[in-house]
Amino acid sequence: MLDEHIRDLLFIRLKKLGYHLIRVKTVNVGSKKTLQIMAERIKDRKMNLEDCSFLSREISSFLEVDDPISSSYTLEVSSGGIARPLTMVEDYNLFKQNKAKIVLKKKYNGKKIFSGFLQGVDENSNITLETEEHEIKINFMEIEKANIDPDWAIQNNEIILNNFTDIRK
Repeated sequence: MLDEHIRDLLFIRLKKLGYHLIRVKTVNVGSKKTLQIMAERIKDRKMNLEDCSFLSREISSFLEVDDPISSSYTLEVSSGGIARPLTMVEDYNLFKQNKAKIVLKKKYNGKKIFSGFLQGVDENSNITLETEEHEIKINFMEIEKANIDPDWAIQNNEIILNNFTDIRK
């Protein structure tokens, strides 16, 4: 619920700055709270250290005004990374021909996890995935989580990793 609230606060603001918000996640370890923000530039889907630093300052300003987290926390701003999460329907077209790992909410043909190459999305939000065995269609709403396959990404030098951490009190 907090993650969704923060996502709603930041989504349009980051878009106006030229960035796509990939994921918002709060993590609690003991009494320490961390707010993880994954983003990328809209124009080329990349993110460097300067982008992370810039967004950290901007996000800090936005969150100081709205103050959704009342306690102290650490803000981490990063790229989507090697195993970039696929969080929006549009991601499945943006990363067409990339190898992905998809975890379903419920089993399909006795399996919950599928790996293969993304072939795009149709008008009904059905993602086509070409596995080693066959091509399957998965509705976006049936997906629990999905990521670019990190082993494939490393072999194909597809993704640049960057992050920036700022402790907020």
